[in-house]
Amino acid sequence: MRYSLEIRKFIYSQYFFGGLRIALGVSLPAILMLTVFHNRELGFTIATGALGASVVDMPGPLKYKHNEMLACTVIGFLSALATGIASANAVTLWLSVVPLTFVLSLIVVYGNRWPQISFATLFMMIVTLEEHFTPMQALVNASWILLGGLWYTYWATFVSRSLVYRIERQALAESVFSCAEYLLARSEFYDLDANLDECYRKLIEKQIAAVERQDAARDIVLRNLPKLRSGKLDARRVMLFNLFINVVDLHEMFVGAHTDYPLVRNTFGGADILIFYRDLMRKAALDLEDIGLAVLQNRPARARINVKAELRAIEYELDQMRRHGVPQKNPEAYSAVSSAFRRLWSATRLIDKMRRRTRHDPSVTETEIRVDPKLSRFVSSRRVPFMQIFSNLTMASPSFRHALRVTIAVGVGFWLGRLLPLTNAYWIVMTTVIILKPGYSLTKQRNVQRIIGTAIGCAACVGLILVVKNPHVLLVAMFACMVMSYSLLLFNYTASVVFTSAYVLLMLHLLAPGGMRLIGERAIDTVVGCAIAIAASHLFPYWEYRLMGKQVRDMIAAMRNYLEASWWWTGKPAAQAEAKSAADANLFADANAATAEAATAALARSEAGEAELATAEETSSRSVLSETGGETGGVAGASQSPVVSNVASASAETAISDRSSPATRTNEAITVRQTDPVSATDTPGATYSAAPVKPTDAATTRTPGQLATRREPALAETSGKRSTTASASKKKTVTGESAAATAKSGASAAAAVAAEALDSDFRYRLARKNVHIAFANLAQAFQRMMLEPKAQQKFVPELNDLLIRSHVLASQITAAGPLLQSVGKSAAGHAAQPVQRALTVIRDNLTQAQEGVPVPDDQAEQSKLLTRELDSMVVGAERAEDIPADAVQDLKLLAHQCKQMLTASLLIRKDASLINLPE
Repeated sequence: MRYSLEIRKFIYSQYFFGGLRIALGVSLPAILMLTVFHNRELGFTIATGALGASVVDMPGPLKYKHNEMLACTVIGFLSALATGIASANAVTLWLSVVPLTFVLSLIVVYGNRWPQISFATLFMMIVTLEEHFTPMQALVNASWILLGGLWYTYWATFVSRSLVYRIERQALAESVFSCAEYLLARSEFYDLDANLDECYRKLIEKQIAAVERQDAARDIVLRNLPKLRSGKLDARRVMLFNLFINVVDLHEMFVGAHTDYPLVRNTFGGADILIFYRDLMRKAALDLEDIGLAVLQNRPARARINVKAELRAIEYELDQMRRHGVPQKNPEAYSAVSSAFRRLWSATRLIDKMRRRTRHDPSVTETEIRVDPKLSRFVSSRRVPFMQIFSNLTMASPSFRHALRVTIAVGVGFWLGRLLPLTNAYWIVMTTVIILKPGYSLTKQRNVQRIIGTAIGCAACVGLILVVKNPHVLLVAMFACMVMSYSLLLFNYTASVVFTSAYVLLMLHLLAPGGMRLIGERAIDTVVGCAIAIAASHLFPYWEYRLMGKQVRDMIAAMRNYLEASWWWTGKPAAQAEAKSAADANLFADANAATAEAATAALARSEAGEAELATAEETSSRSVLSETGGETGGVAGASQSPVVSNVASASAETAISDRSSPATRTNEAITVRQTDPVSATDTPGATYSAAPVKPTDAATTRTPGQLATRREPALAETSGKRSTTASASKKKTVTGESAAATAKSGASAAAAVAAEALDSDFRYRLARKNVHIAFANLAQAFQRMMLEPKAQQKFVPELNDLLIRSHVLASQITAAGPLLQSVGKSAAGHAAQPVQRALTVIRDNLTQAQEGVPVPDDQAEQSKLLTRELDSMVVGAERAEDIPADAVQDLKLLAHQCKQMLTASLLIRKDASLINLPE
């Protein structure tokens, strides 16, 4: 581990930045009240409101964070007011605290930041329990808490708005770092000393982390995209948007680099090629970490780490295998070891591109994919269905059970606090609320972490107080502990508790020096609160396996949708497809080539401006969605793969953005792409071929031919005036109108093609995002289940195998996309039928797996038949004289991927049929 790099990553990260912001926002009111007005109690009250609002101050879109902190402040004010008014009498206090605790705990049903709002409002209620107020005093106290919450809300909003680009860079850098960690985990598969099961476990953990970081970055980056529609594009935001698209695509390349590792290890265990693969991935991961750090520090990335030696060594090893006849002797093993090479080669190219993007070139305003309102599909809705709380008033709701547990635990903790001779009895209730989570496994995990962290924090605080006598040094240490406490909260809870205990005890020592009694009470309160929380977690438990049945089906459905979005389905059975072999042969290339040519030709005749094009695209998009039945419809409605539709989309946008001359369009490097970069960089030496999109100039830049077309009606009218007969004038005018109508019709058709291609690409990317999120949700649920009692762990082997096979299948679907495009261009007639049938069987296996249908007895024979068809397809392509050698190799790799997908889908179906979890 490079410790200097880790330290810099932390110092520039969103965690340390957020911790510093929270520490300053919470402590400033207390310091002001203490030093200026000499009112310690008032300072603590205002700081209580600020601390409550700070709980919701987590990384996310600024607009929603402001609204959530405001809601937290208002609800906290009402809870503190109700508790303060009821504090005059013990009976009224109990009658208020119990229902208020239940309601505040139940609002977790709204999701998003509402669990944090629930805890923050409970915190504001709990700190008021020990007071005895008159109604007017309760109103004044709650008003000061409200003021503290409002202060922090607008303090955090001001700081975040002032540093909005820094926040985006931090979220993006976290995504880059998680991608590098995922690549390091995948490199372990090529280390013969590493256990495969342990490698898969680490890989799934890193996949979950990568999906979470990408989702967080997506939520921030894409929600800021409306600023790009104002006409003039901000170069900084364009750079961040492009980097985000590159990171997502790069992660997909790494996912698609999966291969049959047991076969590779058994066949090439003693060969150097495995070492070269491992070193190549590790170097690329280090390169990515440097790029992420450059994004954090807002500086250009350093010189690249050279990976040419590893690339050339792998090429040499593959060449030696070909010379020794390995592809003929063991074609499956050769395909397995060679299939990942091109994707890793393309990944290194994309990493170089990302490095160049960190140079902050203000002249670059083109985006990787077109900025379109349809990008809103990729961000989740933050609307709050307020009536949802009433539908959860049942024991079938996990949130309802959680609210009951919290209410009982708070009541018991409050009662014990009154019985025990403690100075701050509410610490017991506070500890209980902090630890008690909706799931048993999270409560158990937090319980252990809380006890360990508190013990270490108390011991460290005692040692510091005994050694350091200078109060100014202790004050600095207290503030440093405060910053670290909030900085570590999101990713290292145990360390966060250590610093929290230290800074709270240091603060109490500075206010009342000379007493060690509070330190002991802090430890006692923590132990009692943890005991209450772990006991309450066994009340009305809702074990994790009860939620996993739906998650299993959702993941399989998302996998099927991803498969359909990656392939242009015709919806025809295999028998009908055989009867129409000529049409199916064109499935790969002819239709898409014709579409691209039509788009380019039509747009070359276009005279319409950007506004007209946008209207046509919107109309076309609605028609496409109505025909397909939604964004991720069935097989009959699934659109083309973005890999296939990239030709039409890139050609259409090229024609719009650059109409100066064909030579200019040919020579310019690509800056706008509509799909995974592998489609453009799949083969070493490939170059990009689309021109940058410049919407503001699209209506003004035209070729001479287009200008002539535009002037044609006017020329015709002039000619008519100069003519000696009225019939000649009328004829020329009609001719001009006809030409204009033809140009408009061509523009509309081209716009429709471009819109359909863009919609297809977005549908693919959305399906890819959904399958990763569904996989992460199931994997996290499985990890939580494994922390629960053994008796509540259901179908562990089947779920573990299902997770592994699902990640493998997603990787193979990702890897097959570029091969489908490559084969479609050069060997469509040889590949259409076998590949179509194989993909249909894979889709059917996933459909049956979602319904829990067992594998039929003759499935093995069907798989063997499909395998023989794929092998015959490859043999036929090798004997054909009209197919290039590169296309034959692509066909072999595609056949290998189809076989692997068939096996994976069959195993997924088998596991799903054995898993019988409740809905």
